[in-house]
Amino acid sequence: MTLLFFILINIIILITFKKVSVLLNLFDIPDKKRKLHVKKIPNIGGVIIIINLSIFFIYYHLINKEVFFLPKKEFNLFYIGSLLFFIVGFIDDKYDLKPNIKFIFFFIILYFFIALLPDANIRNLSLSFYKPVLSLEKMNPFFTIICFLLFMNAFNMFDGINLQSGLYSIFLLLVLFLKTDLGLFFIILMISVMLFIYLNFKNKCFLGDNGTLLLSFIFSFMFIYLYNTKNIFYADEIFLLMLIPGLDLLRLCFFRIINNKHPFKGDRNHLHHIFLNKVGFTSYLFLTFLLIVIPYFINYFFGGLIYLIILSILIYIFIIIFSTKRII
Repeated sequence: MTLLFFILINIIILITFKKVSVLLNLFDIPDKKRKLHVKKIPNIGGVIIIINLSIFFIYYHLINKEVFFLPKKEFNLFYIGSLLFFIVGFIDDKYDLKPNIKFIFFFIILYFFIALLPDANIRNLSLSFYKPVLSLEKMNPFFTIICFLLFMNAFNMFDGINLQSGLYSIFLLLVLFLKTDLGLFFIILMISVMLFIYLNFKNKCFLGDNGTLLLSFIFSFMFIYLYNTKNIFYADEIFLLMLIPGLDLLRLCFFRIINNKHPFKGDRNHLHHIFLNKVGFTSYLFLTFLLIVIPYFINYFFGGLIYLIILSILIYIFIIIFSTKRII
């Protein structure tokens, strides 16, 4: 019954999403520079997801029993954190916040979030190829905030063409679903992301910063919390899952800095921009997700995590060189 209820909610969202876009006046407008689509597109991917998350939040409290892996206090903090990042993204979509202003907002939210929720703080590193656990001791708040910020910015930069961020989100949710017994929550998130994917495929909706910040915060928190409390992931296993967006983030930031540009100021030098021109849209998506998905499932069934990380990095470098004749 719960899943049927959420399916119905998303059908209602599908029917009314144009009215919601007009009501919120939230559109991605082409500028002929970075945004090359022909007409303005509703930028409400995050709105779809936050509606589902908010209804689940209300449902969780109304039934007054444990249906989630977090106690109520921690779940309340998780929801508030998700809502705050959605709001920052929403404001950014509306008013195009400067990167430094966004960074300050991110840092403040994350600082108080991990201070109030200790299990969102990375206390040690457990690696698949090194048996002793590496304690972070007093460095853990700083290291945790850096990890949040890196993945959130990497995910945001990864969201540049239709279907890419949506399919990547489904993959991460499937991993979480398969590795845990928390099916209800992740299935509900999948339903909302699949609705976005459908609209995105039809070129009727973009994720927007409201969606990328919301989803990347959710994924960052989930992996860290489950790593700390359930011990079902190695640190380098999570690293592999986030490797390709992370590599592109590091490459872009490095070359923007040496070219006297802001590291988080948008451009058209992302992997999807340069590789897309070589192989086309369908082939690009297929090859990119092979590079993300195949190494993880090889490790899942056969192991060899550290070798797969090294191989993935080498393939990424080859793709960049093949696409541009240089690593920029």
